[in-house]
Amino acid sequence: MADKEMAELPYIEELDGEECKKLRTLWEEVFWEDSEKFTDYYFQEKAARNHAFVLKIKEEHVSMLYLSPYPVLMRVGNGFAEWEINYVVGVATREKCRHRGYMDMLLRKALAFLREKGQPFTFLMPADPEIYRPYQFSYIYDKKIYLVKENAGKNIVLPEQTKPYDLYSLAEYASSYLMKNYDVFIRRDGAYYYGMEKELKAQNGGISLLWGEDGAIEGYFLYTEEEGKGEIQEAVFSGNKEACPVYDSGKKQPVIMARITDVGSMLSLLRTENEEIVLSVKIGDAILPENSGIWNCRITPEQAYADKEKDIPLKEEEGGKIFFECRTDIARLAGWVFGYRKAEECFDFSECADSGRVLDKIKKIKQLSRVFINEIV
Repeated sequence: MADKEMAELPYIEELDGEECKKLRTLWEEVFWEDSEKFTDYYFQEKAARNHAFVLKIKEEHVSMLYLSPYPVLMRVGNGFAEWEINYVVGVATREKCRHRGYMDMLLRKALAFLREKGQPFTFLMPADPEIYRPYQFSYIYDKKIYLVKENAGKNIVLPEQTKPYDLYSLAEYASSYLMKNYDVFIRRDGAYYYGMEKELKAQNGGISLLWGEDGAIEGYFLYTEEEGKGEIQEAVFSGNKEACPVYDSGKKQPVIMARITDVGSMLSLLRTENEEIVLSVKIGDAILPENSGIWNCRITPEQAYADKEKDIPLKEEEGGKIFFECRTDIARLAGWVFGYRKAEECFDFSECADSGRVLDKIKKIKQLSRVFINEIV
């Protein structure tokens, strides 16, 4: 192959930390609708904490994908396990270079990278879910749509009135509330809300606090306002609902898709309520072959073990019987683990197993069904 042709072949480069700032020009081109203020925020505050995959032709950046790490808390038994989980953001290709398979290359590379790190799953907020379904992403979280009341109330602390120490009080309040009411969420601390306040201000919004009569925080909401349109990004309230400045419209919007990247790590987080469950499940993963196979699981209230059956092709060639009780694929498995879909929708049952008995066993496993992920980038 000629040197010129070799030079024009696309190749993937990994960027980490400060190197991720190199992609600002491509970001501004493909995300042209983002305001300069928001783009400044992202590249001053977020990009340097990320890991990125960029596809290049010669020295030109043509396609990119960012992995933004977050400390995610997941309910495990009577406590929580904290994992670094990567949020897939900034997924884009230069317009003239689209429909050439470049993003396919980046997504596969990123998923393999996360699999090697042993992360149980990754998540994203899709502009178009159909882009990600071939990569076995599935929805796990519908966001409640909140609206602001006309008479919001006198106890609201508006963003310009919020003091730095209020953010630490907010972190204590939110952490306590989320641990009581949710199974999967980003860890909240003062630094989290300090950064979130900057992000919201970059979108002409902020953090509004609601105080109770005793001087303690009893609610808050995060909002943005762009092109004259305001939106509540997150709302938590535990006080008198009549005093709450926002209300639940009763509508929800699917916002977060997830993809299991390491089956063993994911299954190890499951628990039962009060008994031991032994289950063999055949899992199919078209992208990460390490996840495919028969997984033998033992799940108790205190711990879980998941071991992948070895040498299945050899056993099949030798005429050996390969036993499993149920089967699923990696997308349906995520839908079930995070409580977005019912077990009956997510598992098929082996002909040699009692489907009713197996289904009963599956239903005794506690799902991570109460997800609360509202981050934008």
